[in-house]
Amino acid sequence: MGKQDLNAGAYVAQALDAFDEAMGHMEIEVAESGLRLVREWLGFLASWKGRRVSGFEDPRDLAVKLLADSFAVAMVRDLCLGGKAVDIGSGNGWPGLALSALGRCAHVSLLDSREGACDFLRGFLRAGGISRVDVVHARAEAAGQDPRFREGYSLAVSRAVATPGILLELCSGLVSVGGKTVLWIGPGQEVPRSGPGLAALGMEGEAEIKYALPWGMGDRVLAVYRKVRALEARYPRRYPAIRRKPLL
Repeated sequence: MGKQDLNAGAYVAQALDAFDEAMGHMEIEVAESGLRLVREWLGFLASWKGRRVSGFEDPRDLAVKLLADSFAVAMVRDLCLGGKAVDIGSGNGWPGLALSALGRCAHVSLLDSREGACDFLRGFLRAGGISRVDVVHARAEAAGQDPRFREGYSLAVSRAVATPGILLELCSGLVSVGGKTVLWIGPGQEVPRSGPGLAALGMEGEAEIKYALPWGMGDRVLAVYRKVRALEARYPRRYPAIRRKPLL
């Protein structure tokens, strides 16, 4: 049953129930303040009249494949350590909002190049009075060359935006030396582990965390990288060049 077949209250209630059960399956604890953020986001989504920002109509699918999957980032050790984080290609706000809900970062930037996505995100932050989160309307490769953002974040995350090799170059421009990048690796994707491309981006692989979504909804891997060297000025390149000739 899709969102169009449910009133907003029922949609939110079903998604919350599924999310709570999924967190139990995945053994991830979410504080009441974090649950409140999830509840408010679901309510805002259910009432949103703008451009579509979620590919999930069924509340159970949404709760598991988007929300619970985003909260898997809680499995990463020493996550953010109170620094600033950026979610690249945030779209509907996840997984960046999970970082805020988990209280691991002092500030979270939701970065997206699409005006419609940024409209949704700004509207949600205003409606919910969400603090310590902002929206950055920019392309990731441009932000990575902008002195305001370049290598300025302790953590960069990205989920379901591009191939891992492309994402690593986009993240490399934003994460600081000593910081981490976390990528969600889907079925059929390879985890970049070593090689000259990784070295060129100043990255080293730190961990691969395997987990399964509840109710047979899929296996996932979180690939964790540490930034060990400052980035050369030529990186990140313009997106057409990254896509045409990925380093990884």
